[in-house]
Amino acid sequence: IETSGGGLAWTEITAATVALAVNNGYVMNRATTIDGTLPITAAQFSIIRIAGKGAGLTKISQNAGQTIHYASADTTTGVGGSLDAVNRYATLELICITANTDFLALSDSSAWTVT
Repeated sequence: IETSGGGLAWTEITAATVALAVNNGYVMNRATTIDGTLPITAAQFSIIRIAGKGAGLTKISQNAGQTIHYASADTTTGVGGSLDAVNRYATLELICITANTDFLALSDSSAWTVT
């Protein structure tokens, strides 16, 4: 399901994994964890929004060379790093601050675990 709102195209995700795309929003709706992987190519100032819905939590995974900056913490650079939602209805807005590699959490509604 795709609709627009807030200037972004929104998609409800029910699969176990999703390749995230820039300038898109995702409603994560699954009974178990959904693993969303950052895009390999992201222009500076690109936005990605996440909204939890299902009982399963959301994980944001990275590709080689990527880092997510969350509050005063940074994820482990590369495929070993991730952000994991702590609550079912967690939201997250990311902006790419360095093309392809660095993403910053602009806002969130709940705590996320940094790995």
